[in-house]
Amino acid sequence: MENIFTRMRQVIEHLEIYHKVFMDSNNFPNRERFDYNVYSSNEKKFRECLDRLNFDNQIYSSKERQMILADFIEYIFLGRGYYSIRTQDNKSDFIRTILYFVNLLMCYEVITVSDNLRRKILEELGDKIRMVREERYYNELKNFSGKVGLPENKTDAPGYLNRYFDSILPKTAGGLWHELLVYVFLLRNNLGYIVPLLLSQRLISLDDSIIPPDFLVITHDKRIYGIEVGTKKEIQSGSFSLRTAIPTATIDTINSRASDRCPICKRWIPFCDFVINRYSDLNIGITKAEIKCLDECNIYSKDEISNGRCLYTKYSRGRAQSMEYTHHEYANGLHYHYKCVLENVSNDMKSKIIEAKDRVALKAHYPYYSGVEELMRR
Repeated sequence: MENIFTRMRQVIEHLEIYHKVFMDSNNFPNRERFDYNVYSSNEKKFRECLDRLNFDNQIYSSKERQMILADFIEYIFLGRGYYSIRTQDNKSDFIRTILYFVNLLMCYEVITVSDNLRRKILEELGDKIRMVREERYYNELKNFSGKVGLPENKTDAPGYLNRYFDSILPKTAGGLWHELLVYVFLLRNNLGYIVPLLLSQRLISLDDSIIPPDFLVITHDKRIYGIEVGTKKEIQSGSFSLRTAIPTATIDTINSRASDRCPICKRWIPFCDFVINRYSDLNIGITKAEIKCLDECNIYSKDEISNGRCLYTKYSRGRAQSMEYTHHEYANGLHYHYKCVLENVSNDMKSKIIEAKDRVALKAHYPYYSGVEELMRR
């Protein structure tokens, strides 16, 4: 990540050098004074235009900052990074890169429950960015203790603080990583040529505008489809389809299993190396989302998995009357960190769960999204 940030700073510094040199009259001898006058005059008028447009706030401000941060990341991967894809092996590495980056995004959201990390993040932001330090709820959030940014019935913070918290992360609760994962999902399933519109969320004509879906897919049989990530946008998608005659499919992110938040620790459960290795291997056909860890994993042994050695193993199963190792409060069908379950049952129950090697309960998931099944059948 540091290399990416260094390169982006170099881009900004490169452009800043031009501006700095041209705005310094001392750099222009009398015979070149004309060049300085032209530049400074246009720069002044340029700034006036930006002020009228409130343009600066679209680059960075507290309002919709989570969208701005996400746009920056999507530019890195989908605006420039995709140029690194030249071969099939490059595509495999690109998918692998996205999956590991999604894991990093999930780690960032630990600040929903970690007072310590949340405070350190805010202190660093306040030190580096004066605008942040002066924002209305900055100090209150920095000093807040408890869960913040979770669904309403699971958070300890008032609504306004939850909303402010959202502004310091890039599209919280999976918004950004679902968009990145849907991109590689469409790519891996070879649905056609993918046109990301994530950075063009309003298409403008001279007298009108329209909100497009997140992606367009141009299929191999020359059809065009819109792909919208996430439900609750049906009216928006319907309006786009009616005005363009481009049919739009909606991707279900809620039931994708690509973002399970452990109900015990409230942390997201990232993708394990087994999932990432196989999903990025384009020679492997993947026809189902769920993985039975004890049957399929080639990284840890069955004993290591059942003892909770893997930090990514999920636990999900219902209570079975005849199976004593399911007689605990976490056998309720929800998806937990397996390690969290082992840490929160009695020692006796922990031993029973480990000994059982429950192949039904211990699982992981590939990225999979419903909503484009018809395209996948073509």
